[in-house]
Amino acid sequence: MLLKSSRNQKRGDLRIYNRSNILYIDIQGKRVSSKLKDTPTNRKLLENQFKNDEFYKKFNVKTKGKTVLEFCREVLEEKEKKLQPTTISIYYSLFQSRIVTFFDKKYPHEITPANIKDWYSTFTDKSTLTTCVSAILKPAFENAIIEGYIQATPFIVSFPTIKSNYEIQPFSLKEIDLILSHKENPYKNFLGVAFFTGARTGEILALEWKDIDFEQKIININKTRTKGLTKQPKTKSSFRVIDMLPQCEFFLREQRKITGLSKYIFLKSNGKIYNNSGDLLYVWYKLLEKLNLRKRNIYQTRHSFASNMLSNKENPLWVSQMLGHKTLNMTLEIYTKYIKEESAPRKTTFLDKNIFRFAQN
Repeated sequence: MLLKSSRNQKRGDLRIYNRSNILYIDIQGKRVSSKLKDTPTNRKLLENQFKNDEFYKKFNVKTKGKTVLEFCREVLEEKEKKLQPTTISIYYSLFQSRIVTFFDKKYPHEITPANIKDWYSTFTDKSTLTTCVSAILKPAFENAIIEGYIQATPFIVSFPTIKSNYEIQPFSLKEIDLILSHKENPYKNFLGVAFFTGARTGEILALEWKDIDFEQKIININKTRTKGLTKQPKTKSSFRVIDMLPQCEFFLREQRKITGLSKYIFLKSNGKIYNNSGDLLYVWYKLLEKLNLRKRNIYQTRHSFASNMLSNKENPLWVSQMLGHKTLNMTLEIYTKYIKEESAPRKTTFLDKNIFRFAQN
């Protein structure tokens, strides 16, 4: 008979017993000798490894601990403490639509790189796949490693090549001039700021007159407008002070004649603040139709700034800072096709000023 000693202990579904100084395990009534002596090191070994796949194979245990979805939910619950509600809402939506179906009732140790590759193949949009992996699944499997359920992550498979459904369709300088010169354009000043700053639509809608410094020719971006709320930007890089180009200054000064006594720069005709960019879309699309321009969403004003600046050889680092990108690489990755490459003449380098011994032979 297997007797519990004073040193018997319980860890989750695992019970460890001592009999004749040998450690036994009992999981759901199944008692098996580990053939290990009762030492603190061996007890710790059993505690750490009882969730591991090899443990199940060795002792034929059916209980497998937490599922993939349970780990995912823990990640989401932790993110709720740090991220904004709108972001969390997106994560939960992706979790339900893209993760639950595939990983339902599966355990971390059951997921192989081949499974992950199969799951990748269900996506048609790379940004959605990236969010699912980086925000939810990778952290979930990292936690499974930390807790001893698995020894390695199955996310060693490269992302597939997916053509994004979203296409950058910038306006040319000629088209921009056409839009901003049109007399029946109620959003002329807003669009002028958008086309000549590259700021996000929500960032422009959230601008207050105190954010504008006409003397220093700078604009302070420190908040955004979305779903009827004014919030802080999601990333540190989005907090930024950008240059006020002369073209942008023209439209800001024109707008000051309209809302200069108000808190916010851009207001609806009834004097209320815009909820988000959706409030602009009806008139925006009507304007494009009237000017016989291809229908494009209003966010293309941002892409237009970046592409026009880069294609006309403006400094990519400056463009990246204006856009509020985390890194220059992000800017280059998105807009690389707009950067013109020229064969530069051979320059004198610091190497020419050094005398190497190999050249003297």
